[in-house]
Amino acid sequence: MCWTVNEIKRNVWYVDESGLDAMYIVKGSKLSAVIDTGTGIGDFKGLIESLIDTPYIVLITHGHVDHAGGCGQFREAYINEKDYQAALDITVEDREGYLKNMESAGAIAPGSLKITEKLRNNNKPVFHFMKDGDVYDLGDKQLIVYEMTGHTAGSVCLLDEADKILFSGDNVNDLELICAPAENRETLLGEWLKAGKRVFAKKNSFNICGGGHCLIPIEKAEETLTCGEKILSGELLAKVEKVHFFHAPFYKYKNCRIYNGDFAKLHSKE
Repeated sequence: MCWTVNEIKRNVWYVDESGLDAMYIVKGSKLSAVIDTGTGIGDFKGLIESLIDTPYIVLITHGHVDHAGGCGQFREAYINEKDYQAALDITVEDREGYLKNMESAGAIAPGSLKITEKLRNNNKPVFHFMKDGDVYDLGDKQLIVYEMTGHTAGSVCLLDEADKILFSGDNVNDLELICAPAENRETLLGEWLKAGKRVFAKKNSFNICGGGHCLIPIEKAEETLTCGEKILSGELLAKVEKVHFFHAPFYKYKNCRIYNGDFAKLHSKE
């Protein structure tokens, strides 16, 4: 079994893909939504269809391998245009590489997870583009798109006011990687913070974040935003640390860490 499944609100399921990442299934009265597709190590499509009996759409919060790696199981999916190419370029080798990284971090036991043979392919869905302000009407609830450039160029959050959940992707983790390409890292961090403040100005509309790797309490997500503020104000200095499978300079505030740099340098010892 690749997944642990928990119904966190009525007709909303949190799916943990063996500690690799988190996906969500939101059942509506007319249409349902699947949020992220994980690394794609097992038959996620089959799991979805065992839980819901409505038509559904697939929404991808960003184009990294651990969130879009399973997209080839579906005919169609929605993603921000800025992350389209990243998702399109994901290969079986990328997915296997992520498993090896998770093994090196001690997050999973060596050799414990493998991509199912029938899923060892580079299939991709037909991608449609989502943008800030788009609304997906599921019948009795809606999902509203908020762009939040920072982790990737096309990262988004999805707000479900009916269930009071913000599906936050990898935008406000306590280990937050601001690793989108940028000529000016400080400017990018400022854009991420501004977008986060805009989303969290509506925090009365949600009481938990469905993060890209776990459920995140609101106060913990806000600590991550505060960490960003303190970086920009010059109150924090980065320190090179080995965190998870990353070795890079991190800024730390309380129990939150932010990396603000190129994705390629995350494994660097500089």
